[in-house]
Parts: sequence; structure tokens; C-alpha cells
Amino acid sequence: MPHHPVLQLVVSAQDDGVRAAAALSGWLAYGLMCLTLCWGVFTSAGWVRRATGRQVVRSGHLVLATVTLAFVCSHGLALLFLREERFGLVNLLFPVLAGAPLRHTLGALAFELMLLVAFSVGLRRLLGYRRWLWLHRLAYPAAALGVAHALLGAHSGGRFGLLWLAGVTLLVPVLTLAVLRFLPARVLVSARIIEEAP
Repeated sequence: MPHHPVLQLVVSAQDDGVRAAAALSGWLAYGLMCLTLCWGVFTSAGWVRRATGRQVVRSGHLVLATVTLAFVCSHGLALLFLREERFGLVNLLFPVLAGAPLRHTLGALAFELMLLVAFSVGLRRLLGYRRWLWLHRLAYPAAALGVAHALLGAHSGGRFGLLWLAGVTLLVPVLTLAVLRFLPARVLVSARIIEEAP
């Protein structure tokens, strides 16, 4: 870190800009992750297929997942340019190595799991449906790690109140749909959430 007062001011202003870009891309990634998970539940359950068609629903899920990964990637890369963070490329590639704060480790693990899920889509035929589905469901633990990363990051940045309000608001539909997705169909029919097939 430069010791000259003017250089320190320039570096501080640069770090503030990079930090703002990292925060914005992180918030967008979080919101898009929640939307992607919701749309994924709609896709797998077939709840919106009648209105749009299966291919449109699957393509929408793919686009949302791709944009989410782009924002997650830009969020992680922005952290590499911050001078005062103890975070480097090694921590991004090998997140369980000692030295990185827990929030960064959780975020990097979430990103790597998301990438695994994304790459598994191309291997679906090779893996077979059951193995592919098991890999694809790793999106749920990846999202949980992402939420934990967001909570710890907001706490360390002094924005925990904002995340609590906005983050939980976005998370409630995801949790609701995930629970509904894994409930037996007879329970959903008896609760009149879905109609019984004719």
C-alpha cells in the first residue's frame, strides 16, 4: 500500500469503486440465483408448461442460470482487484485452503458447485438421467452456500439489515417452491395447490 497521502486517496477511491461493483454484481447474482431456482422448480414440476411449452420453460431456466453464473463470476473476479481483502486467485480456485475468510470460502464453494451443475447439463446423455439428476440437485446446496456467503458478507460489510429484508424476501419463494417440489403429489392435490390429472 502506498504511503503518500495522494496515492492512498487514489487507491482508496479505486477500492471503493471495485467494492461497489462487487456488491452490485453480488446482489444481482443473489436475486438471479433465487429466480433461477424458482424457474427450475417450475421446469422440473411442469407447473407452467401448459402456458408456454416445455422447451420455452427449459430455455428460460438455462438463460437465467447462465446470467446468474456471469454475475457470480464478475462478483468473484472483482474481489481479486481489492487491495485490502485477503483473497486471491488461489482462494478462488481452491476455496478450502487456509487464509481466506469463511465468507469467501463459502462463496467460492457455491460458485464451484454451480459450475459443476452447469457443466453436468452437457453430460446428461453420457451420465444417464439418474446420475445427472443427482448432480443437478447439487444446485440446492450451492444455493444454501450462496445464501450463507451473502449473510456473512453483508454482516462483515455492515449491510446485514438490508440483506435481511431484501435477501429473505427473495429467499421465501425459493424455499416455498423447493418444499412444494419435493412433497408427494397427493399432498399437493389434497391442499388444492395443484389439480388432479384427469
